[in-house]
Amino acid sequence: MKSRFWKSILGIITFLALGLSARAETGVTADEIVLGQSAAFKGPAAGLGTEVWRGAQACFDKVNAEGGVNGRKIRVAALDDGYEGDVTLPNTVKLVTQEKVFGLFDYVGTPTLVKALPAIQQFSGDGLFLFSAFSGAQPQREAPNDKFVFNIRASYRQETAALVKNLTKLGLKKIGVFIQDDAYGRSGEDGVVRALKSEGLTLTAETTYQRNVPYETSMAPAMGALKASGCQAVIAVGAYTQCAAFIRDARNAGWDVPIANLSFVGADQLLKKLGEEGKTSGKDMTAHLVNSQVVPPWTDTSVPLVAEYREAVDKDNPQLPAELQDPNYKPAQYSFGALEGYLDAKAFVEILKKTPANLTRASFIKAAESSKSLNVGGVPLSFSKSNHQASNKVFFTTVENGQWTSLKDWKGLVK
Repeated sequence: MKSRFWKSILGIITFLALGLSARAETGVTADEIVLGQSAAFKGPAAGLGTEVWRGAQACFDKVNAEGGVNGRKIRVAALDDGYEGDVTLPNTVKLVTQEKVFGLFDYVGTPTLVKALPAIQQFSGDGLFLFSAFSGAQPQREAPNDKFVFNIRASYRQETAALVKNLTKLGLKKIGVFIQDDAYGRSGEDGVVRALKSEGLTLTAETTYQRNVPYETSMAPAMGALKASGCQAVIAVGAYTQCAAFIRDARNAGWDVPIANLSFVGADQLLKKLGEEGKTSGKDMTAHLVNSQVVPPWTDTSVPLVAEYREAVDKDNPQLPAELQDPNYKPAQYSFGALEGYLDAKAFVEILKKTPANLTRASFIKAAESSKSLNVGGVPLSFSKSNHQASNKVFFTTVENGQWTSLKDWKGLVK
């Protein structure tokens, strides 16, 4: 009797100990892992945060439906920052101190993230980390931030270097920039300047616009300045609303030089605006465009990741909570932003599978830094203790028959 009694007591103690250990880490319970996200869900950049969220949520929904990871489902506590850093900072503090998140996930934008990084650094002493950000800027890739930020995507320096290399091969030596006047635009411009220097060239001209100005804003002065400088090509470092306005004004003025956008722009939202503009004006707004991307085209279902993403979105069609939805933005069926969000979430899940059942921030970071050969749906990723950027791959797309497709003939941009 005594033996059975003490066995029962020991069993209860073990059960309680396991339960307490499962609840010991912030943002982790026996059946849930909570991540925190601050992104633009409303306003002129609503499409950026909305699409990234939808792609990630499609992945998490799929994993949760299968029972989660080690019995834990993944939930994202999301807050809107309207693409304004002064909102991202308090959002970050709220996510950490009130929502008690395990980690931060898929922040959107450079001017927003740079405002949050000092706070994240402060909390990183308790093991807090940011996994993936929809930004290719340098601050989160450099000390001290590179210790607690895990990037998936290639950097803006890599995107701009690849763009400059291919444009100059066409004989286009006079390259100008149209940039958002903030940390994002400056980061992209820095990449262009560095790339041009490596080719023995300098920047021909720079023009700027203010973040979040409406589509109706005239970009003719900026376009005119670039044209007057003799630019043969323009690299735009901005968001879809304002870059579409710039392209609109350039094409309406008969200026048909190649215009390149970076991955962050929101290529699908950009194309939608240009398509609508073309129907109104009767002009083709999509000729001579190139967009660098950090994920394969979502049209290429030969890539397992793309096929899986599309199947997941078709099945669940995730929708933002009502309080986060922008009534003026209609989510796309598929998009580059959503595919990137799906990739980020899948990478997070694959690393999570490598952690012990007694999940801690420290064990997740250790698992991430040990992931030197992740293959996520045919997309190779690699982290290490000294490398917190998983991919260096840059893809290129152009518009054909009203749809983004892989760019195979750069010479077609100048024909």
